[in-house]
Amino acid sequence: MRDFFSGFKFKIIICIFALLLGIVIYAAVSGGFSSVPENVFSFITKPFVTASNAVSTWVEQTIDKVVNADKYKAENEELKDKLNEQYKQIIDLEKIKKENEQLREILKIKEEHEDFEFSPPCNIIARNSNDLYAGFTIDRGSEDGISLYDPVMNSNGLIGMVSEIGPDYARVTTILSDHVNVGVISFESKVIGILDNDTEHANKGLCLMSFISKDSKIKEGELVKSSAGVVFPGDLLIGTIKEVYQDENGLSVHAVIEPALDVLSITDCVVITSFKGQGVVD
Repeated sequence: MRDFFSGFKFKIIICIFALLLGIVIYAAVSGGFSSVPENVFSFITKPFVTASNAVSTWVEQTIDKVVNADKYKAENEELKDKLNEQYKQIIDLEKIKKENEQLREILKIKEEHEDFEFSPPCNIIARNSNDLYAGFTIDRGSEDGISLYDPVMNSNGLIGMVSEIGPDYARVTTILSDHVNVGVISFESKVIGILDNDTEHANKGLCLMSFISKDSKIKEGELVKSSAGVVFPGDLLIGTIKEVYQDENGLSVHAVIEPALDVLSITDCVVITSFKGQGVVD
């Protein structure tokens, strides 16, 4: 008998008894002795009930997906259409807002230059990757009244000129190019010269004013504007003189100009389709 009480089986019986006793005590405290069988049954079956509920839920969801697949697909497509429509409305509103801002800028320029006629506002749609002088393409062309060699500008100053034209597009060569020879004049000293650009300065985003007399009073910090001609109208801001240096022959000087606008960062512009004196050769 002594061997039984010290044996492994007796220890198992004691553990089971302790477990049942704990369940009885818990049941008595929480719901009384009458609920002991119910609580014991609930305790034992709870894991199986939880697993059963999970399986049942998964089966219901799977069946629902299969049975209502077409319905959910149609609802999904409808939501996508509504979302796309909202995106389109936002884009249209942004476009209208941008065009209104451009029109206000045009009206501002028109107040200062009553003889100017403008194209509709233009957006830059492509950068000419092979152009060393930051040329670009706009979304307006001959159908919008634009012609070859028309000046291109925005409210900050002269940008360049139209160098290629199509019905609904135009390519613009900027004032950094050596093909855009604009007559210019310094604001304070009234020194006249010509934009005579080169690759060295263009790569730095700068223009070069040449054909300046060595005895001129031109100096750094002066504003430079366009002088009236047959291709470009007068009084359009070009930029500010950054440096003045003598030519190698010592007979003239050059002025390095920092443009008033960064042609690489602009996104819109306007074309001057007509101005007083355009195309008129004395």
